[in-house]
Formats: sequence, C-alpha cells, structure tokens
Amino acid sequence: MKRTLLLILLALFLLSLTACRSRTTVVPDAAPDQAGELSPQAGARPSDSETQPDADASPESDAPTELAPDAERRTFSASADAELTPDAEDPLRGSGQGAGAAGRPADQPDFGAAESPDAAQTATETLGAEQAEKTGADDAGKTADSALTYYETLLSDRLGSLFECRRLYVYWEGAEDHVTVHKSSQEHQMILNAGAYDCAAKLAADALAVDDGWIARKKPDAVVKLVPPSLLGSGVVSASGAKAARDALAAREGWAELEAVKSGRVILLSQELLATQARRTAAEVLLAKAMYPSLLRDIDADEALRALTEEEAGSALIGTFIFVG
Repeated sequence: MKRTLLLILLALFLLSLTACRSRTTVVPDAAPDQAGELSPQAGARPSDSETQPDADASPESDAPTELAPDAERRTFSASADAELTPDAEDPLRGSGQGAGAAGRPADQPDFGAAESPDAAQTATETLGAEQAEKTGADDAGKTADSALTYYETLLSDRLGSLFECRRLYVYWEGAEDHVTVHKSSQEHQMILNAGAYDCAAKLAADALAVDDGWIARKKPDAVVKLVPPSLLGSGVVSASGAKAARDALAAREGWAELEAVKSGRVILLSQELLATQARRTAAEVLLAKAMYPSLLRDIDADEALRALTEEEAGSALIGTFIFVG
C-alpha cells in the first residue's frame, strides 16, 4: 500500500516537471482575420498603432497639409495653413514660403489667385470730366496727391488680382541685340509692375548675352525691345521705322514660332521712357495696356504718358513712344 502511494506521488512529481506551459502574445490593436486568427505582421511594433492618425478626427487648423495616397487626384486638408498653386510637383506653399511656377524663376513675386496687399487700395487724381473719362478715374475713390501715385495705384489695383496662369512671360532686350536685363535692373522691375514675369530672372549679371536658341527655349509670351529716339521718341510721327525693326526681329531664326510673334506682342519701346521715374511708370502703363488690354480697356495709355510727364517736367512729351505688332 505504501509502495503504491509512493509510486503515485513520484508519477505526479514527474508530470509536474515535464508539463508544457503556453502563452499567446497579442499585438496591441491588431484585428483578427476572417478565421479569427491574428494576421502575421512581420516587424510590427506595439507603438505603431499610436502613430497612425485617427480617421474620424478633424485636422487641427495649423496642421500640415497631407496628400491622400488613395485618392484619384490630389486632395488636401481643407483646414491646413497652405494653398494650392499651379506647381505640379510642389503643389503647396505655406506662409512665408516663396515659389514661382514650375520651371520659372523662384525670385519672382507670388501673384497667385489672391489679391496683392495693395489691390484693395484705390486712388483717383482730381481731373476734369473729359480727362477723367480718358483715364478711367473712379469718382468714389480717394484723391491721389499726384498723377504718379494715381497710376502706380491703378496698376497695382488692376494687375494685383491677376491669376498666375494668365501672367505673360517677357523677354526684354536692350538697345544692343541679344542682350537682356538682370533681375536687379529697373527694366526687370518694370516688367513686374506691368503684371508680367521676366524670362531672364535667373541669369547672372555677367551672363546677359543670349542667343536665339535660348530665347526660343524660354517661349516668351511677349517681347520688349528698346529702340533709339530716332525710331520712337519725342517728335516721331511715323512708326514706319519701328515697324521695320519689328519685322527684323520676327525674321530672326526660330522667332516665327514664338507665341509673342504669333500673337502680335512684339513691343518696341523708346529708350526715352527709361530716363525718369514718371516716364518709367508711363512705360509700365503702356506695356500693361499692350499685354492685358481687357484689364485696362478704360485706360488711355497716351493720356497717362501726358499726365505723368507734364506733372514731372511742366510740359508733356509729344511723339510716338511705343509700337506693338
């Protein structure tokens, strides 16, 4: 009897030594598959679930904009502090960031769909009724202290809300053939003030001599060429010389395919208009009128030139100062 009891106790002891213990470890937040078993997740970390955004949570107002990877097209958080731009590969621009359109100079100002800070400002010069009709003066606007202030404000107001996709790219050529302008020049600023972009904005100051191949690759929407006073300027009545100069430009190699030539936006401008600030502002009005006639349909550009130069020097410039063809 004792021997049997001893054998039973020994068997229980041996069983306790050989028994298997099993433990199942579950990955946090893992969902079972259709068979009720956990799907294998190679390399999964318990903390991974904590880093995933809650699909039902609304994004914070200052959260970065994120691309929805499964969307059929690019979609972005509506409350993010950023805006869509025409850039296909870099479609976001937040506060404080500057970026031009794809393939265009990055130093160019952002005109975008929103209005410029000055776009809401309006000013009018005190004029007679007949002159007011020519300049497009607004009777409800504030009185400008000068013609210069009036036309600078007018350009900012009319062109400030122009969409980027509608702004033209300009190749500006000085009096010397195939020599363009640097981004630090007055001419570059005139292009911007006239509502356009400068094709040469990325060129270094010592690399402004270009060829027709470079110009063709830039595909300018408009061309501005400075010409001497003998062709356009004070006292010039006939534009025949300017027309001949325009035809010579259009005959350059590859120029027949330029949008500027096909659209009739080869603009010859008198060198006289670069002499003073008032004349440069008048030139900006003339250029803007030539490039965006629908935005300045009520503006008489010749009247702008008269008013600006008369205010500055006491007598208005008389002659032919621009040719467009």
